[in-house]
Amino acid sequence: MKQLYKTYCLFILFLLVFSTKTQAQKNYYHNLSWGRLVLTDTINKKLRWELYLQHRRQNVEKGSLDVFDADQFTSYWLWFHYNIAPNTKLSVSPLGYFKSWILVNDPKDIDKPEVSEWRFSARIDQEHKGRYFTLINRYGLEYRNRDLLNNGDFQPNWRVRYMLRFEKTLKPSWLPKPITLVANDEIFIQFGKAVRGNPNIFDQNRVYVGFNYPITKNIKTSLGYIWGIQERPSGTEIDYSNIIWGVLTFDNLFSQFKKKKI
Repeated sequence: MKQLYKTYCLFILFLLVFSTKTQAQKNYYHNLSWGRLVLTDTINKKLRWELYLQHRRQNVEKGSLDVFDADQFTSYWLWFHYNIAPNTKLSVSPLGYFKSWILVNDPKDIDKPEVSEWRFSARIDQEHKGRYFTLINRYGLEYRNRDLLNNGDFQPNWRVRYMLRFEKTLKPSWLPKPITLVANDEIFIQFGKAVRGNPNIFDQNRVYVGFNYPITKNIKTSLGYIWGIQERPSGTEIDYSNIIWGVLTFDNLFSQFKKKKI
C-alpha cells in the first residue's frame, strides 16, 4: 500500500504539471487509427525480443470520421526485454526508425514532407499484483534524432515517459478464454537541443481504455481507445486526438515450431 500511495502522489503531480500547460489559444481536433503488428519470441527464460511494425493514419477533412484517409506515422522498432526480478522488467531498444507526418489541420498539410527519426529507448516496468487488479508503473527514457527541417541535419533531444496502468482479468462464461481489461495514462516531457526553444517541457498525454484477448496460444490481440493531447512547439496550440488503437501479436514466433525433446 505504501508503494501504491507513492505512485498515486507521483501521478497526481504529473497531472497538475500537465494541467498548467494546456491553456492554449488554438485547439485542433483529429480522428486517427493506430495499428501495431508485434513479432516476438524468447531467447532464454529471462530474455525476450520483440519487433514492432507500426502504422498510423488520420482524417484529412475537418470533422471527418475517415480515420484511414492519410499517413500519419510509420515505424520499425526493435526491443529486448529482460526480467531482472519477478515483478520488474528492464527493456532496451537499441534501434528504432520512425517517419511521422504533421497532424492535418488543413488539407494542404498533407503536402508537407515527413520527418525521419532514429531513436534509442529504455524503460522499466514494475508490476504490483493487488487483490482486485494489477498495477504497473512504467518509466521510459528516449534519445531521439530527428530531421526536423528535412535537410539531413538530425537534431537530438531526450524524452521521458511515465505510465500508470491498471489491468483486471475476467473470466466471463460467454468467452472461451479470459479477457483482460486495461486502463492507463501516460505523460511525456522532453528536453535537449531539438526542443530547446520550446516554451515548456510538456510534450503530450495519452489516456487509454481497452482490452487484451488471446485468440490462440500464440496469437493475441488488443483493442482500445486513446484520448491524446499534444502540444505544438509554439506553446499556444494543442492537438486533441480521438484514436482507435489495435495490436496483433504473434508470440513464440519460431520456438513454437521446435520439436520437443522426449
